[in-house]
Amino acid sequence: MYRQNHLLGRLRKGDTVFGTWSMTGSAMLVEALGTTPLDYIILDMEHGAMSYETIEHMVRACEVTSTQAIVRLSNGESQNILRALETGCRAIMVPHVSTVAEAERVVSACRYAPEGSRGLSPYTRNHQFTHEGLSASLQRENQETLVGVLVEGNEGIANLKDIAKVKGLDLIYTGIYDISQSVGLAGQIDHPDVMEMQRQCVSWINEGSAAPGSFANSIDYAQNLLSLGFRFIAYAADSYTIKRAYTEDIAKLKTFKGTLD
Repeated sequence: MYRQNHLLGRLRKGDTVFGTWSMTGSAMLVEALGTTPLDYIILDMEHGAMSYETIEHMVRACEVTSTQAIVRLSNGESQNILRALETGCRAIMVPHVSTVAEAERVVSACRYAPEGSRGLSPYTRNHQFTHEGLSASLQRENQETLVGVLVEGNEGIANLKDIAKVKGLDLIYTGIYDISQSVGLAGQIDHPDVMEMQRQCVSWINEGSAAPGSFANSIDYAQNLLSLGFRFIAYAADSYTIKRAYTEDIAKLKTFKGTLD
């Protein structure tokens, strides 16, 4: 049910926040992750096995902790944005945004009239299933919904400076592998030229009001992003982190057993 979007408030104050990606579709795992110091969990509907019904349960799991749920959609269709927001998440990330017009459409789809074009039914989680007090609820949703876009591909990087100036964007997330391709160094995310382009992306994003965000697949890379000025760090993913932990721990246990044989 209703809970103030503290993550959005922190980004607007200039804070740095840390989260992870959830690929598993498990509300129980999301709740477990929410007991850690994570600030947010991105529920990945593009690459994860999740329906809107599953997402709603995962959002509830975040709500019992202090962690903010963010729904990463598979595309920017207004109907998909509407359905995601009506799970009560109050935070979305839309991928494959490459132009100012696309970014503007995303913002509009996240805002109720007169600020945008978001469809309205009061009988959903975000309005606590009632038309009573609807005017205040609409205003609250417009004020507290975090709107994020993932700028991907060469076209998106070329238009990033203008995309950053779109009013209503709270987060612009750059894909590190897309960045590497844009400078002709596909996959070489640690290359100095790639890091310099990331620095330039932060500079462009900071010309607007959105927070710059990106992905880190290691602690060292997260530190690099922080040094470049990124304030929204998405670290690893639940599926990978679980695999890594069990791979390392079971290998250690088997080594220990071998010393007893």
